Amino acid sequence: MAISWSSNSDIENFLSNVEFLKKHLRTDTYNQSTDLICFSHVPKTAGSSLENILFKNHQAKDVLHINAPDLIRHPAALSMKKRPPKLVCGHHPMHGILYQLLPASPIFHVTMLRHPVDRVLSYYNYVLGKTDHPMHAHAKGQSLSEFLHALPSPELANGQSKRFSGYLHQGQANDDTLYDTAVATLVHCFSLVLTTELFDQSLLLLQFHLGLKDLHYTRSNVSTPFIKRGDLAKDEVALIEAMNQADLRLCDWAQKRCLAQFDQFVGTHALQAFQHRNAQWQSWFQ
Repeated sequence: MAISWSSNSDIENFLSNVEFLKKHLRTDTYNQSTDLICFSHVPKTAGSSLENILFKNHQAKDVLHINAPDLIRHPAALSMKKRPPKLVCGHHPMHGILYQLLPASPIFHVTMLRHPVDRVLSYYNYVLGKTDHPMHAHAKGQSLSEFLHALPSPELANGQSKRFSGYLHQGQANDDTLYDTAVATLVHCFSLVLTTELFDQSLLLLQFHLGLKDLHYTRSNVSTPFIKRGDLAKDEVALIEAMNQADLRLCDWAQKRCLAQFDQFVGTHALQAFQHRNAQWQSWFQ
């Protein structure tokens, strides 16, 4: 499968992966004994915090964390353990090799989206503060607007919609195509689509579906806020929004859907109780 993946175009791999996930997606009750949990981590969406919560609800021997570039170099990683992992996490676009290496068994597939203004700003702050990042030279000494105009990464312009439509690294599509394809992918290929803005509600939804026992958290991998959201000029916000029209629509759709599912399965009383417990838990580590 890895050989065919490398010779195919991104769109061909995307379409193949969509068909695979449609066949094996767990859309009803998660079965701990048979199902794989797969978290597709979109960069700068608080995914590291979510990964840590998933990790501590599993034994280390049952977890595999690997990003797409490493999996391309080491495709045997999924089969190196005596038993297949029960949780796989990492940065994997929908055209990625991961979905052509997973076993043909039920998959509970999860991802998390974030409002593009906050996500792009977090991305810029992260690159600016990480001196060994390949794009640090692009960010250092440049304003946010200059950084965006240079476009050193496809993640900065509709990166979420491109990730879920097969266009992150190859090809072009207009905003409507990106949005429509991404929504269809998220509906048919994901068990849960969560959002950073509804982080606590997202955790309780995960608990409802997966039976997680420990949801307590503090934020992980938080970018140093060289620039805060409130510091952005109106033209900077407008530039990010202009470059992320599909992502704006996608995140609005995801947030409304996530909130509706939360209201259906969990409710505000459980949210208030969890936030009170988590605040107490966080105070022990301050």
